[in-house]
Order: sequence, then structure tokens, then C-alpha cells
Amino acid sequence: MAKRLKITTAGRLVIAVLYSTPTPRSTPEERGALREISSAAQMALNNRRAWQKLELLLAANFSRRDLVVELTYDDPHLPPSKADAIKLIRKFLSWLRAHRKARGQELRYVYVTEQLSAEGGRLHHHLVINGTGADLEVLKSLWPYGNVKIEQLDDWQGYEALAKYLTKEAREVGRPEPGKKCWVSSLGLKKPVAESEMVKDSLTLAAPPGAIILSAPPPVRNQYGEFATIKYIKPKPRKERKGTRPPSGRRRK
Repeated sequence: MAKRLKITTAGRLVIAVLYSTPTPRSTPEERGALREISSAAQMALNNRRAWQKLELLLAANFSRRDLVVELTYDDPHLPPSKADAIKLIRKFLSWLRAHRKARGQELRYVYVTEQLSAEGGRLHHHLVINGTGADLEVLKSLWPYGNVKIEQLDDWQGYEALAKYLTKEAREVGRPEPGKKCWVSSLGLKKPVAESEMVKDSLTLAAPPGAIILSAPPPVRNQYGEFATIKYIKPKPRKERKGTRPPSGRRRK
């Protein structure tokens, strides 16, 4: 018996899936049972939901020093439509990009524009942007239409809750157009890296020492094999001694 290990890495976020696979000597009964294991594994890896895709995008591009921003409108500046609000957020981002470019700073962002939500239907924007260490006054000066609220991304204790929050309108109300993404991101953002390899049946999943385990549900098993998954935040990188190897995140029985 063998296993397949699939690992998706997005920044320090790691999602690993390990599941049994048939061999040339497997019987038809074994193959049928292992197909059930494989199907469960693929469901865990597909990331079909919008928040799962956004979680990986955020993790690949933003860290604890970056910012979660809410931009609201006061009554005199409230746009008449969502399309008008989108024009204003684009103008704001172009001003912010120019401000940072003049200072040799980059701008990375993801934003959503909401209206039909728990806030009573009032237009507003949520953004995740990379921080520079001196952002509040700059953002306030570039957003003359209402209030600016800032918090550290680290306050969310991971990316899943933030991704679900940013996609809540799409999930609760529905996308305005079928298949359309419910967020907008800057160009050139890093993509998650997916790797896959065949490993020995004795291999089990384990997070490296110092990692923050976000989820590790009990394995799914039948008489012929098992499927296991783990999601964790890798420990902060340290200067490694010459000739040493980093922890693999895997453990053998």
C-alpha cells in the first residue's frame, strides 16, 4: 500500500493532505474502498468555495504587520450606486499607489465593496493592504469621503476568519454575476504553491515544532486505507546553522 501527500503552501500557511492509494496488486474491492478515501481527499483540496481561495491568496501575500482597513461614507459623500462607490475606491487606490511609489514603497491589496449586508445596506469597502508602519494619517488624507478604520491583520488570528468575513456578502446574498469573483486584487500577487508526491504507507502528518495548528480533524479510515489533513501556520523562519535541514513537517511511524 502507498500514500499520496499533497501540500499547499501560501506564505506561512500550510494545508497538507495524506491519503492511501491503490497499487497494481490491489483487488477490485480494495480499489473501490480506496476511491472513497481519494474522493474525501480531493474534496479537502478543491477549495471550491470563494473564502477558501481568498484564504490562500491572503496567506501568500500578507503577514501580521499588514492591515485590514474599512472605508465608510458620510452622508454628504454617500455614492448613489455601487458602481459609483467602486469608482471612488479605484481613485483612492491610484492616489495611494502614487503616494507610495514616490517613496519607493509597493502597494499590495485585496478589496471588496459591500452594500447588502448586516450594516444596513450602506455602501462601504473592506481592504487588506501591506503596511508601511505609518499608514493611518496617509489613508485618512486620501479618503475624504468618510471614516477610516484600521486594525492589524494579526488581530484575526489566521486567514480563514478574515477570508470568510470578506466574502460574507457573496455567501449570504449571492454574487451579482454568476462566476464573478467577489473581491478585487492588485496585479502580481503571489500564488499558493501546490506539491504532490507518493510516499510510504508508514508516513503520518505532523506540523513542525513551533507551528500553530489551525485544524487537524481525526483521520477518515476504512479497512483498506485512510485520509488525513492538517492546516497550520509555519513557525517564523530562523537563521539555520550551516549544514542543518529545516523540519519537514512529516513524521514516520
